[in-house]
Amino acid sequence: MFSLDKLKVYDKALANAASLAQQSRSWDKRHAVTDQLLRASESFVLNLAEGARSRSAAKRQHLLDYAMGSALECAACLDIAQIKEFLCQDEALQEKRSLCEVVKMMVGLKKAWSVEAFHEEPSGYGKPEEWLFPHERLDAYRLSLEFMRWFHGLPGAPKLSTRQLRQVDNAGTSLVLNIAEANGRYASGERRNLFEIAESAAVRVGTHLELCTRTDKLDPEQKACAMALLDRIASMLRGLGSG
Repeated sequence: MFSLDKLKVYDKALANAASLAQQSRSWDKRHAVTDQLLRASESFVLNLAEGARSRSAAKRQHLLDYAMGSALECAACLDIAQIKEFLCQDEALQEKRSLCEVVKMMVGLKKAWSVEAFHEEPSGYGKPEEWLFPHERLDAYRLSLEFMRWFHGLPGAPKLSTRQLRQVDNAGTSLVLNIAEANGRYASGERRNLFEIAESAAVRVGTHLELCTRTDKLDPEQKACAMALLDRIASMLRGLGSG
């Protein structure tokens, strides 16, 4: 149907989405990453299907970019989930390797669709011996995960016991995911926009930390350390957004 029967990547994407849904079934739904993983896993399958249905080569490319970005979001969600101890390192790595295979296939498909073809080609995406996804090499991404580790270690953070902690979690998750998704967008304007959204999320995180300091008894020294980290991330994102 809609040429999907010709796409091996579609079947693999469906399997990935089902596996991620199963993994997240027991996760605490108060944490933003739980809903974000489900949304992103559905998004990369739906955009792939829409791309195969479209008769416009330009639209197919555009939808495939969205599918790839959503797959990278899923990978970033798994990094956050590991920090939150929702799954172990081996489980996260297994799911990320499956996602990496899907992204490789989508890169090959993108080349095929660029010449009006509905067949798949191999792709040299990534270097598995060094990393699974290009966004993992970015200092801004690694530092955003470092922030989430710091946040997870705060009293009350694992259970998100206050509204302000939930707000920090939401904004921090947005920070990580938008950096990852930006690396799946080929159009420079969309990539720049996602980095700007990530920078905005860093600002929101800092504001909520200030409120936590005044209302939830967050130690000022702890806050100062986190704010310095957020400043570094925001500076890097401005550089990435202008590149």
